Amino acid sequence: MNQKIISILISLFFVNNVFASEVTKKNIEFYVEHTTKNVTGVCEEIQIEEPNIQFLGKKYILKSPFLIKIPLLKISSGDSNRDSHIQEILGYPDSPNILVKIESANIVNEKTYTVRGKFTIHGNTKEFTTEAIVSPEDSNLLNIDGSLIVKFSEYELENPSLLFMKAKDEIRVKYHFQIKLK
Repeated sequence: MNQKIISILISLFFVNNVFASEVTKKNIEFYVEHTTKNVTGVCEEIQIEEPNIQFLGKKYILKSPFLIKIPLLKISSGDSNRDSHIQEILGYPDSPNILVKIESANIVNEKTYTVRGKFTIHGNTKEFTTEAIVSPEDSNLLNIDGSLIVKFSEYELENPSLLFMKAKDEIRVKYHFQIKLK
């Protein structure tokens, strides 16, 4: 009987600390270095499954994987010709989205988490690891910021070129998400 009471109390404790969440702000920026001009692309129209987050002690725990879709047609650098060229390099129309599956987030210290997952570009999937800074704005609002490097060559993609000169073989991806715990 005592065992049942203890397990009920434990489950109530954990259920009360598991939060439904809503991503209220989302922004991803892409930086590509080129000898003649560095290019920045931005996508704010990202589709994100709601992350299942648990608050335990002083840390946040990701309870299950979730998917992020970055629509290639919504990435804008301010130049429509350049954007259509990048969309083609990234596999549009055969692959209309970049897919990011977040599989785990483990605490490094009070604000830093190691995020692991899989990145899929034009049908090629690679594992990645990035460090994210988690900053609570208040008790129900988290800001998550970080960056990672993605290489064109790892995904068998052509480096963009301008005036017959190729861009550097990497894209710096910066991300910012704001998550509201309900």
